[in-house]
Parts: sequence; C-alpha cells; structure tokens
Amino acid sequence: MKALRVDALGITFILVWASGYVVGKLATDVMPPLTVMLWRFVLALAALAAIAAIRREAWPSGRELWGLAGIGILMFALQFGGLYTALAEGMPAGTVALIACSSPLLIAAANAALRWERLSPARWLGIILGVIGVVITLSDRVGRPPSSTALLWTLLGLVGLASGTMLQARLRPTSGPTAQGTVEVAAATIVMAAWAPWNGSLAIPLTAQALSSYLWLAIGGSVIAPLMLFALIRRRGATGASTLLLVVPAVTAIASWPVFGTPIGPLTIIGLAVAGLGLWLAQRRAAPRPLLVTTAPSRSDR
Repeated sequence: MKALRVDALGITFILVWASGYVVGKLATDVMPPLTVMLWRFVLALAALAAIAAIRREAWPSGRELWGLAGIGILMFALQFGGLYTALAEGMPAGTVALIACSSPLLIAAANAALRWERLSPARWLGIILGVIGVVITLSDRVGRPPSSTALLWTLLGLVGLASGTMLQARLRPTSGPTAQGTVEVAAATIVMAAWAPWNGSLAIPLTAQALSSYLWLAIGGSVIAPLMLFALIRRRGATGASTLLLVVPAVTAIASWPVFGTPIGPLTIIGLAVAGLGLWLAQRRAAPRPLLVTTAPSRSDR
C-alpha cells in the first residue's frame, strides 16, 4: 500500500511538472518570462505562508533558515530565471528542455563523486537510458544555441536545479515542510524582484489567458509541485526524485497536442518508452550516505 502511494505521488508530480511547460508557454506568449516568475512567486509565497500558519508548523531559524534560503535561490530563482532568460535570448525550447531534463545524470554523477549516494549498475543504466529517451523525444526540436550567452543561462538554470535538489536531500531541518517552502520561495522572490524589472514590464495583462495561466503556474507550479518534489526527495533521495524528470519531455509533448495542436510523432512514443524503462531501473533504491545535518523531527512531523 505504501508503494502504491509513492507511485501515485510520482505520477502526479510528473503531470504537474509537465503542465508547467505547457501553461508556461501560454503565459510567456502574453507576458515577459521573468514577470511571470516574479508574480507566481509572490502568490505562492502568500499561499505557502498561510498553509504553514494554519498547520501551525515550526518555522526555521538560524543556520537552518539561511540554508533553506540558499536552496530557494538555487532551485527557484537561478533555475527558472536562467532557463526562462535563455528562452528570451532565443535558445530553442527543445534545447532548453534537453539540458534541463538531463539533470538526473548530473545529480547522480555529482552525488557519486562526493560519495553522498551509492548507485547500483542497474540504476546507472536506468539514468543513462532515461537521458537517451529524452534525446529521442526532443531530437527533432533541438537547435543550436544562438549565442554563448543563451547557452550560459541554460547551464546556470541546470546548475540551479541540480544543486538545489542535492542540497535539499542533504538537509533535515526541524521546521515543517510548508514553512521550509515558504522560506525558499521568499528568498527566490527577493532575487526575482531585483532581476525582473530589467527584463520588461511587470504588469500582468487582464486577459483570460494571462490570468488563468498565471494562477496555475503560481499554485500548481510554485506550491503543489515543490511540496511534492520535497516529499519525493525525502523518500527517494536526490537522484531518485530527479529521475522522474526523464519522462517529462514526452509527457509535455503529449499534453501539448490538445492545447497547441502539435501532433504526436513516433519519436515521442519511442522516447517515452525508453525513458520509462530507464525510470523503472533508476528507481531501484540505494542506501544513502549519512546526512549533512541530523536533528530531531519537528512537531509537524510527529
């Protein structure tokens, strides 16, 4: 029964994360990318803080507070700011998705190099197959970077996602999970508030497309998805949680069909099959190394 719940959480996470790409396209068609980021973080911050207060969760302080703030800057501000800026610089969306969704391989390699996590040969094979599946899915959409600047922004986004995920897995704070998310999004909001004004208007158009896409990105993409990701990291570790991203490009392509009319080609189906096989192999759990911070469980976890 426990395995069934974990699988359901993983499937839901994949669907919500993939929806962010589809809805993000709708939002950025009518708003500057970093404007979308700023205001989705503002609304997500208010929602997370309210949930944490209602649940009476313990709040982080001291070293824990600063650690969570740093993770938030990496995982939210640097990841999304870097990837969306790359798109605005003309980087093809397929290339951005390919680089971002190869993060499980980077995370696995970094964890192995740091001896934070031991992976079996089957899990390594699964991650490599998953990346191959991503390449197959996106092979007809990948283009050359228009400039070294666009490539750099994409790589910075990848580093933000990978390093934030790894550090999230290493910490065991005493505060509640929603309170942790509040601190992380608050830190990202501060960074984005300084960054977004340099990249266009901060106004949200009062249209159905702009408002509906914005609301979903704020609640689904910045509240629901991160909380699910944190839960998956606690249960599966950084590598296990991040490997779910391997099937996101294929799921995104399928979801884009009814929204944008983009037909599903054979490469999407083949890529999904290969990535799915890789995901199955990569989910074989390995014993993690001792955690960086060990503290007593919070009142909200009891």
